Amino acid sequence: MNVSLALSDIEACTTLQELRETMRRISENYGFASFNFIDVGTPHVREPFYLGTCNELFVDTYAGNEFVKVDPCVSKVRRTNLPFVWADVMTNDHRRGPKSGTRRLMDAATDFGFSEGLVIPCHFRDALGRNRSASSVFYWSDPVQRFQFLLREHRRDLHLLMIYFVQTCLEIRDREIQRQNNDKRPTPLAQSIELTDRERDVLAWAAQGKTTAEIASILGLSGDTVDVHFRNNIRKLQASNRTQAVAKALVHGLIDI
Repeated sequence: MNVSLALSDIEACTTLQELRETMRRISENYGFASFNFIDVGTPHVREPFYLGTCNELFVDTYAGNEFVKVDPCVSKVRRTNLPFVWADVMTNDHRRGPKSGTRRLMDAATDFGFSEGLVIPCHFRDALGRNRSASSVFYWSDPVQRFQFLLREHRRDLHLLMIYFVQTCLEIRDREIQRQNNDKRPTPLAQSIELTDRERDVLAWAAQGKTTAEIASILGLSGDTVDVHFRNNIRKLQASNRTQAVAKALVHGLIDI
């Protein structure tokens, strides 16, 4: 696989469908059965953005069993910058009694024919300076020995490809969201109010029930700065308190949750 050509193909994509099919071809050329990507940098969103080629039944099984709560790969993604494989975090739990969540997850992966997986974390700042995190998984169905040989030869290539893929994916996604927002007919109040990105951020997190301290930690701000943004929101929205400011912002389409 020519890495330079693959990078050019990724950068040339202008839609998520194009990007998905390009990444499908690239991953299959390396020998993977499929790949999945998820934006894990927006935990306040109930259904985080997802893009992949994995069997839909497996995706439904993973979501339906809430495996995300017991998947050791998810927690490791948040703590490392380096790619890792399932074997690095999965344990062979064969104790008597009910199966652990991790054991059930491993069994489900085996049932769908997956023998190993490569997980590539990606952490970066977006155009607004916000911290973003993403996780990509390449699924392997062939003998593990071939998987180990592939990583010895191409681990760095795959890491580089996914850095480009993630950045391109989120840029396309952000543009689509912006177009959707531009297509919405704003209410008269929304037309007359201009909120900064930070003011929208604190309102969106407050709508999820986060406290000032929690919002400050999430956004990398001081508690005093968060309070300033809230006071600006209350004034601009002509609200009497934070709760009413959040309610007005939701009603008039100034924030989404």
